[in-house]
Amino acid sequence: MSYMQIMEFEMDPADAVAFIEEYREAAAGQSFARRAIVCADRDRPGTVVQIMFFDSAADAEANNNLEITQAAAAEFSARVGDVRFQNLDLVADITV
Repeated sequence: MSYMQIMEFEMDPADAVAFIEEYREAAAGQSFARRAIVCADRDRPGTVVQIMFFDSAADAEANNNLEITQAAAAEFSARVGDVRFQNLDLVADITV
């Protein structure tokens, strides 16, 4: 079952994009993440919502346990402080 992790934090959206691109390069060939979407909250300037896609919750956990992910997470937390997480199993993907 596909799995998504939604992260909400305070950061300039351009910096959030740069950070995920740096992680993508550093974790190339190692990461279990399949896709990332970075969004700016129009109603709360400076609030970023990032959605990470994985093939499964097990892959997300394996990704979290990677040394490169742990290092990136530590750097990320130092830069943004609090991060709100939502962990979601995909139930339906409907094109309308």
